[in-house]
Amino acid sequence: MSAKDPRQLAREVINKEKWWDMLSRFIDVLRINICIFDSHGLVILPPEEGRYGGKLLTDPALKFDLVDDSIKVQEIFEPQGMYLEAANRYGLHSFAIPITVDKDQVIGHLIIGPVILNKRLSATEYEEMARAQECDKNRLLDELGGIRVVSNIMMNSILDLLTEIVRDNIELSLKKKQLEDIRADTGVLSGEFTEKAQEIYSTVYLDGLLATLLDVALKMTNAECGSILVLDSDQNELVMKASRGVDSERFGNARVKIGEGIAGLAAQENTSFMIQGMEGDNRIKPFLKRPEIKEALVMPLTNKEEVFGVLNLHTKKEGGSLGGSLNNLKYLSELLSSAL
Repeated sequence: MSAKDPRQLAREVINKEKWWDMLSRFIDVLRINICIFDSHGLVILPPEEGRYGGKLLTDPALKFDLVDDSIKVQEIFEPQGMYLEAANRYGLHSFAIPITVDKDQVIGHLIIGPVILNKRLSATEYEEMARAQECDKNRLLDELGGIRVVSNIMMNSILDLLTEIVRDNIELSLKKKQLEDIRADTGVLSGEFTEKAQEIYSTVYLDGLLATLLDVALKMTNAECGSILVLDSDQNELVMKASRGVDSERFGNARVKIGEGIAGLAAQENTSFMIQGMEGDNRIKPFLKRPEIKEALVMPLTNKEEVFGVLNLHTKKEGGSLGGSLNNLKYLSELLSSAL
């Protein structure tokens, strides 16, 4: 399949309706614009013009100098680790995630941004930039006001999680197409078998997404240990799906009843618990039996307001930053749930 022209392949595996629905949900959660271009720089899915700097991306009069009818990614963006980054004349940043098949064939790019990194400039500074570019300062300020300010750490976390989501969706699309081609060519596979295979693939990729979310959360908070438990609704239990720094022999097959323990209570009440040493909410004090843990966070994961899992993080180091990361972790969990 990878021998095909990248543009043709992109249009086969990127279902516009499905991806537009998914990207719209990402944009709602992140409050950051997202669009897709093929390997020749032509638009597959455009940015949302009315939100989060969309007019900057589509109106040449605002002199943003990034997106026109096409985009030359290699000329505008520079490699920054796993991703590509572009900074423009207004101090705004956009990022590109390569969309690949067979690990190395680039068929397009997911463009995320613009965003403001760390701190917004003053209105006076933006007005001076508008005058220098001879563009309407009021229109420019209106657009800049809708652009989100994010930290470098948060942006990297968003990119890490989006990369995994994009990779998984591309692989699912390729698997689905392969099954459909086999069925069409040979008639061997029944529709029921194809659907069941898709369910299996989806489960495998969900596990990968959960592992990525855990890795991103640990990196963001500098915590050493963590796990994600997912709801088994038939048994009314939480089952461990991903863990880092946790004794796998002791806890690998852990099951927690809803309402029992801190994770079970978090799932039952859809409530996060922040724990400092042996101090915490009165409801969970009976469960605080590990004084070596200096800080911990137990946070429910939700999809459409329904709890589907629980994220656990903890550190044995003093001076952790789990509490300060709660809102960012909620954003990332919402991003993951919007991909489900």
